[in-house]
Amino acid sequence: MKKYLLMAWLLATAGNMIAKAPADTLTVTTLPQMHCQNCENKIKSNIRFVKGTKKIETSVDDQRVTIIYDGKKAKYEDYVAAFRKIGYEIKKK
Repeated sequence: MKKYLLMAWLLATAGNMIAKAPADTLTVTTLPQMHCQNCENKIKSNIRFVKGTKKIETSVDDQRVTIIYDGKKAKYEDYVAAFRKIGYEIKKK
């Protein structure tokens, strides 16, 4: 019984020891500007393939794209290239 309790405790504490990589945030505006839901969908469906991308939020009203990503796997230049592929230029906000 003690073995099982010890194993359960070890497994529970091991999960807490795994460090999560800190996420970086990039907020950009696009040229040309986003005008509709289709523009947002085009950005979200293509930019998500940049390695390290965790979350993408878009706002047509604010003309803003916010990307949460792993800075060890992706750089600003990776996003510049990805946006260019779909016909947009980006500028840090």
